[in-house]
Amino acid sequence: MSAPRERAAPATGEPATRRRFLTWLSRAFLGLWGLGAAGVVGAYLRAPEHREKVAGHLVSAGLLDDFKIGEGRLVRHGVSPFYVVRLDAERVVALSAVCTHVRCIVDFDRERRVLVCPCHDGRFDLAGNVLSGPPPRALPTYAVSVRAGEIFVHL
Repeated sequence: MSAPRERAAPATGEPATRRRFLTWLSRAFLGLWGLGAAGVVGAYLRAPEHREKVAGHLVSAGLLDDFKIGEGRLVRHGVSPFYVVRLDAERVVALSAVCTHVRCIVDFDRERRVLVCPCHDGRFDLAGNVLSGPPPRALPTYAVSVRAGEIFVHL
């Protein structure tokens, strides 16, 4: 039987061995990983920022005189386009142009006074209610105000 080999303690002036280098490198990587994990946990536990809702955000949809009675016009506003429809001399409605079924952009049918989804033939009345087709819920409607002859939609 041979006696187990004993390691000699490294001398202070001895160059670093491969094992010591790999140990140091793995500890450095684990330390960085630990800092990253602590940052993620800290971000999760931090209280959420209170952002004010953009309540009362007004979007100009054009002049009332530019709309004929019964005309609907698509207003492209970022990711939330909407239709503005003039019902009579004073009443104007605004409805989302995004179908509630598959998020297609609906078209306005002036003769039938309905909004039609071209993808799956979903139909909505001018109050946003589903008339036919697969849409699961009504279109969102927006408050409209007319000031000095200009139409404003409250998003």
